[in-house]
Amino acid sequence: MNQHVQRGLARLVPAAPGMSIPLPALLQTAVTGVFLLTFRLGSALTVAVVAGAVVWPGALTPEVQMMAMATAWADRSAVSFVRIRYAC
Repeated sequence: MNQHVQRGLARLVPAAPGMSIPLPALLQTAVTGVFLLTFRLGSALTVAVVAGAVVWPGALTPEVQMMAMATAWADRSAVSFVRIRYAC
């Protein structure tokens, strides 16, 4: 029964020319979970500036704080972790 449904779906979905995994294998693979974690480096800089301003109030001048916050806001670099679990 499951094979008939998969064949029907395979006929409906056009095959992409750049696919490296055949379409029937994709339809047979069941994904049980996806975990995505993105850590922005600008967020770490923002936390460091705010913590520094709270712990040492006179250590950072307002100009340095504004410049660091603007840099952190404009920074889009990040580290991402993706984990995909498949059913066996």
